[in-house]
Amino acid sequence: MQDIYISIETTGVNYSNDKIIEIAALKIDKKTELRTLFHQYFNPEKELTPEVSGLVNLTNSFLKQCPKINEKIEEFLLFIKNATLIMHNKEFVMNFLNKEIQKNLINEVIDTLEIARKRYPDDKNTLDFLFRALYLEKEVMKRCISEVNLLPLLLDKIKDNNVINVN
Repeated sequence: MQDIYISIETTGVNYSNDKIIEIAALKIDKKTELRTLFHQYFNPEKELTPEVSGLVNLTNSFLKQCPKINEKIEEFLLFIKNATLIMHNKEFVMNFLNKEIQKNLINEVIDTLEIARKRYPDDKNTLDFLFRALYLEKEVMKRCISEVNLLPLLLDKIKDNNVINVN
């Protein structure tokens, strides 16, 4: 059995109009602890706004050189086949993924945002907040690779009954 931690970056927050520009997926085999990474940038075929470009630290000129998502989506689907997917903000991520693959994924999904909201109902529960509050180091730049490497630690910490308060 395998768990796959997933993070995406997009051109915006509206899955109807915006596109995925980066996917990072970290597969961890539960028996062997072997870790395998899928990581890819995509040409969204539209310009990033200066705000988004600054937030994700990617440029339009860089992304134009990357493959379109439909050129790599089969490779991604083979990578995640039959695995449990673990992500922060399932609704956001799954809406984008399902739109891009043009069907609904049937994988079991664990949402660290749902778990965090139950555990810390009065807190903001963004990844940045949780990483800081739970003392998980994260690069200053927003990066999918950082997030998928920290999601296993985050999941362990928010499920840990010894953690009482993140403030």
